[in-house]
Order: sequence, then structure tokens, then C-alpha cells
Amino acid sequence: MRPIIASYRSIIRTTFRHKPSTQFSSYYPFSKSPSFSRGYASSTIRPQFKPLGQTLNLPSGRILDYHTSGVPDGIPVIYIHGNPDSGIQIRGDLEVKVAKKLGIQWIGPDRPGIGLSTMTENQGVKDYSQDVRSLVDHLQLKECFMLGTSGGTGYTLACARDPPPQLRGIGICAGVGPVECGFESMGDIIKQAWDYWRDHSAELTAYIEAEYTHLARASDATELRERIEADLRSYLTGDELAHNLQENMMESAVQGHRQIYAQGAAAHAYGIAVNMRSWGFKVEDIQFPGIKFWYGSDDIHTTPTMGKYMAERLPGSVYKEYLGKSHLTIWNKEDLEDMLRGLVGAGR
Repeated sequence: MRPIIASYRSIIRTTFRHKPSTQFSSYYPFSKSPSFSRGYASSTIRPQFKPLGQTLNLPSGRILDYHTSGVPDGIPVIYIHGNPDSGIQIRGDLEVKVAKKLGIQWIGPDRPGIGLSTMTENQGVKDYSQDVRSLVDHLQLKECFMLGTSGGTGYTLACARDPPPQLRGIGICAGVGPVECGFESMGDIIKQAWDYWRDHSAELTAYIEAEYTHLARASDATELRERIEADLRSYLTGDELAHNLQENMMESAVQGHRQIYAQGAAAHAYGIAVNMRSWGFKVEDIQFPGIKFWYGSDDIHTTPTMGKYMAERLPGSVYKEYLGKSHLTIWNKEDLEDMLRGLVGAGR
């Protein structure tokens, strides 16, 4: 996926070298409660950078931030972002060019705590479909499709479990599996990262808050861009590094970081927490037909094993694997076009 995920790996590598200690915990005096984001939901620091997007007032009283791009009267495809990520990714150069070629209108909502969306811990994964229903009705869509990615898989499947009437098709790219699937198929460093988050959530959230939030909020994004590039160069090599250092990828990463950390690190931490526990429903309970799954054969983050686990339990699902692609390279022009054609219609 985007370099945002790559920088997440760099955070883990860095914190492995600086194990949490009493001194560290006292310097960042936050709760170690399993409720990852408690203590971060609001901040006294005012961002110099104003988050982007359009807003919708939800029935709950919360604000939903969302983004649009592509062809205004095209086929609506709702992008359910990963973690850490933002719906603003659909405004990237790659996504816009693909959308215009295929006649697609992208719609990218930001989940609670991202961009201008109100932070809340009271909404479970299974309840997310209500936000999407409100957005679909607000935009007066007659029909729509949905493409979920990575850490947004549970939210995407929640919409499949309780779909708005206008939803015609769903696809998932490089999606994390439910906790029932287990995480044994992940690469060793990714499994270590998950274990580390589980055991040291407050310390890692504090680390992100200290290291990234001020960069994301600055009016000038130069230092943020330099930090993202340094993170990528610290451990990526070869095709993965070259792919993620492309100008359009870097620009999207910068914009994504600014949205993600506009309110602090709460949403990032909460997004990890919800994927370490039950989503509140079983995959087997979903009746929405023909969900499509796309995975890279070399993905060690969200593995083909996870995709096959879900595909085997869903009616009429389709599983496709892209040879030689990883979590950081599957989101490219050729493969994204292929996914979208498979989602909205082969003739496009």
C-alpha cells in the first residue's frame, strides 16, 4: 500500500532499539489501558495545517470528513482506507489518472479521529456501516461500489454485513484477516510489531505523538517529507524502495500523514487495537455475494493466507493473487486498473 504503512514499520524498528522503560513511561505519562487511544482523543496543540476534506454532520452528532476525486458523474467507488491512512489517498495522482481512464468517481471517507472526522471510541467496527449509509444518502448515490484496503478490511466487511441498498459490489485489496484467522502467516518482523503494540501500546502511541504529530501539523511539510523518506530508506531496498519513493507516492504519503495526525495519534492506535480483537461479527455471517479479494504473493503484512481464509467463508467470492507483488507494491497503475475493472465491470 502507500508509504504510510512503510513508515509504520520504521516506527516499530526504531522502538525496538529504544525499549519502553520506567524513564520513557514517566516522560510520556499516559495510561497503559487496553483502550489504546484514551488520553489522546483531544490535544491542546493547535495544528497550523488545517485538515482537508468536505464534511457531513452525522445523526450521532459527529462530523464525517470525506474526499472525492476522479470523474464527478462517474461510477462511485467508496475507498475504505487502511491504518494508518486516510481517504485523501484517492486524490493522489495515480488514483486520479486511473479513475479518469475508467470513468470512476472516488469517494474516500476518513474514519473517526482522521482529518476532520470526530474521534470516538464508542463506535465498534460492526457499526461503521451506519456512517457509510449516511454518506451514500448524503451524496444521493443511486448505486456504488466499495474498495477496502489493509487495516480497513473489518470496516469494509461490516458494510457487507449490513449493506446500504445502493451497494453493488465490494473488493478488498491486501486486507488484514480477522483475529479468528490468526496472525501466524505474517512475516516475523510484522508479528513482532503486533506483539509489541499489544504489550506497549501507550508507549508507542506516545512515541508517534512525539515524533510525527508536530511534523504533520506544521504549515511547511518539508520536514515531514524528509522524515518519511528517511524512514523508507532506513529499511526498504530494491523495487519496494523505488516504488515508494516515486513522486506521486511521496506526495500522497505526506498528505496522508497530515490527515492522520491532525488530531494526534489516537486514531492510529485505535485502528491497530480494533484489528487485534474481534470485529464484532463472524465472516461466515456475511451474505453479500461475490466479494473480490486481491493479494500480492509476497505480502508479509496482510498475507494471501488471510485473503483465502475470508474468501473460503464468503458466498461466491473471488480470490486473485498478483505474482511477485508485496504489501508495498501491489498498489500500482496496472494492478489497480485490473482490480477496478474486476469490481465495476470488465468492459471498462
